[in-house]
Amino acid sequence: MSEKKKRPLTVYLDEDLFRALAFLSEKEGYPSILDYVVKLIKERVEGAEKGGLEDSVKARVARIVQDELNKQLQVIENLRRQVAELYERVDYLTSVVEEIKSRAAEVSEQRREKRKTGIERLREEKVVFESGLPKKLNRDAFFNYLRREGAVVIETSKERIAVDPDFWEDFKTRLFEKAATSDEDELRKALGDKGFMLFTKLRDDNQVIYDPVTKKWKNLVNVTG
Repeated sequence: MSEKKKRPLTVYLDEDLFRALAFLSEKEGYPSILDYVVKLIKERVEGAEKGGLEDSVKARVARIVQDELNKQLQVIENLRRQVAELYERVDYLTSVVEEIKSRAAEVSEQRREKRKTGIERLREEKVVFESGLPKKLNRDAFFNYLRREGAVVIETSKERIAVDPDFWEDFKTRLFEKAATSDEDELRKALGDKGFMLFTKLRDDNQVIYDPVTKKWKNLVNVTG
């Protein structure tokens, strides 16, 4: 291996610096001041080169780490966005399911209502007026059926009225036995809304008449059956 080419370097030192270098070189065991100076220069240069290389490596590693970190952060951001969208879809689907359940419950209730018999509905509604029935309904058959099932059917000049038998007995007691007034507000309180509706139909058809002397209502109701 050929020796590296060497170049001369001439340095002029003042007396104090020269003596200091002579002292240090002797102390550290160097044969001459020149060897000691060369040793100092090598250490300085090699240290600078090493430090610069380390800084370069550190910078590159930092860039690589940052790039990977940015990639991972992007993945995390994408996942966060997807999770947020998923939650939105779940909320939407939940609302749709709740709406379907609600509609299904309504349909079920409507079907249940349709399955009720006429007499069952009469027991709930207490009074059914012919004028309020569907036009397609066979009314004669309907009232004959209710009459067979025990309903009270009243004939007026304008329409037929079906009344739940228990409600009818209570109505008669309230109107013909307890009521002692012709005041409509008092009668509404005494009979209730449905009872008052029945009363007005009967009064307008002259099937219940008020006697101002006895302050009682007379029962002229035409119950068929």
